[in-house]
Amino acid sequence: MISSQANLFLIFTINGVIIGLLFDFFRILRRSFKTKDIITYIEDIIFWILTRIYNFIFNIYVQ
Repeated sequence: MISSQANLFLIFTINGVIIGLLFDFFRILRRSFKTKDIITYIEDIIFWILTRIYNFIFNIYVQ
């Protein structure tokens, strides 16, 4: 039981790292190209939509 919990912890930690890399990608884009506030809001919405889709698919495959 403990080994399966440790495996899940490792899997979800890797999931968090991948989401962090996606966030950094959007942050680098935001700083590279000066955009208006509305574009920044749209980028944030796109980030959250991609993150939710990724988490949904990831959770289906892990369970």
